[in-house]
Amino acid sequence: MSSGVRCRTLCAALVAVAFSARADEPSARVPAVVDQPSPSASPGDMEGRLRAVEETNKRLLDKQQQSDARYRELERRYAELLDRVERTATPTAPAPAPAMPCPVAGPERPAEGPGPWDTRPASHEPPGQPLNARFDDGVLFSTPDDEFTLRLHVLDQTDFKDFLPNNMFPARSGLYVPRVRVYFEGQMTRPFEYAVSLQRSVDGVWDLLDGYLNIGSSEAFQVRFGRTLVPYSYSWYDHLEQYFIVPERSLFPLNFGLARSAGLMAHGELFEHRIQYAVGGFDGHSSGVADNNNIHDAVAYLNVRPFLESEEAPALRHLNLGGSIFLGRQTVPDTPLSLRTSLQESENDVAASAASATFLTFNPGVSPLGSRAAEAIHLAWYNQGWSLESEWQTGRFQYYKLGQSGLTNVPVNGFHVALAYFLTGETVTNRSTVIPLHPFDLRAGQYGLGAVELFARYSQIELGQSVFTAGLANPEQSTRQVYMTDVGLNWYLNRFVKFYVDWQLPFYASPVLVNPGTDHFSRSANLFWVRCQVYF
Repeated sequence: MSSGVRCRTLCAALVAVAFSARADEPSARVPAVVDQPSPSASPGDMEGRLRAVEETNKRLLDKQQQSDARYRELERRYAELLDRVERTATPTAPAPAPAMPCPVAGPERPAEGPGPWDTRPASHEPPGQPLNARFDDGVLFSTPDDEFTLRLHVLDQTDFKDFLPNNMFPARSGLYVPRVRVYFEGQMTRPFEYAVSLQRSVDGVWDLLDGYLNIGSSEAFQVRFGRTLVPYSYSWYDHLEQYFIVPERSLFPLNFGLARSAGLMAHGELFEHRIQYAVGGFDGHSSGVADNNNIHDAVAYLNVRPFLESEEAPALRHLNLGGSIFLGRQTVPDTPLSLRTSLQESENDVAASAASATFLTFNPGVSPLGSRAAEAIHLAWYNQGWSLESEWQTGRFQYYKLGQSGLTNVPVNGFHVALAYFLTGETVTNRSTVIPLHPFDLRAGQYGLGAVELFARYSQIELGQSVFTAGLANPEQSTRQVYMTDVGLNWYLNRFVKFYVDWQLPFYASPVLVNPGTDHFSRSANLFWVRCQVYF
């Protein structure tokens, strides 16, 4: 118990004793009443009665003096005890209250605001702010002024793949989880935006997907530093995987895209969003997260929407035209990835190989080494329920084969065009979140079947003949040309749940060894593909 509390307790106790002592003597507090003689009394009686009154008053006066003496003694004892409490108090304890009657009730200090009773140290830190939380395009936490925000997204994709012929190896039918992602995005005051996201891929390993800081007070010029999407190819840079028309990218970006890398990038939008640009330097690694290359890639991207604000051609408002380019050099030998039809994966592990048909495998002792460059030209158009995306890509990549004195140049060309249309009346201006007009619900009065979008895509890739003539791959087991079609539909149950149903049919220019164990070759590899996606 602190000295202040003990002082107040003692004060209350002594005052209570003093008052109780005086309360026992009511005559000390009530003035004496002197009887008035009756006019009819005799002189003898009056004299006797006056003497009796004087004796009574004398006794009352004696008792009053005794009571006052006892009260002064109690005050002296109170002062002694109070002085003892002060001497035994700790040095940091607050000074005791002055010797005065303590109040019986009342607050110890003001309810609000600083004052003489407030002994807490002053704080120089800014006061904390309350957080608002709401479910809107993810889970959003924000301060009342929206200067500080944190947005949480979750993406989960589960695939069922049925390959024909069904004796392919290592590709095999089954269930796969190509992506599980957790996104943390927000801002630390408006000029500073951040993003950190983690991903679990088919290989079952959690790793960093994005991690960057974006700085900019205007849309015209911003700087991004960290691991992020590289601005090469419309297929990679314009929209994320959860918004694809077809479950995965086309053949060229799937196998030769730059994916995500760490770097420094300047980007922005000009002329009321008509022009979008990005230019930067990136670490230039070809697989995984760690950078094992000491020369970086230079990348540039441009997208133009010339009719965005046009009143004369409203159907062309969301027409996108542009291109992108990258230049780099691989200086450290690495293991090249096998070329696949339905999976972009950063590691050559068993799980990744099983989830996709493979049309070209590099020979042992081959590694990407030397210069690399690629260009792309894209056209995308969105109007009412229609989506059209197309892109032509070309690249030149150098490889080294153990035992050879020089490097081999391999040219690569690719092209794709995808078309989609909503049967249920939804409209699009870009590839982003789709909100069905009638979300799937079978309850009475809320009946709806969701949104249905039909799609078709043609994609092709061609590698130069040097990939075989230089011994980089075996022409008896692989092919350098693939022509692939995808036909199917997207079913949006609501804005968070989406199903892809796809029939993918790649045709090979030459037979491909699809099962080394049985020495089975095929000119095609049918894939019936269903993907369930949850994203919020």
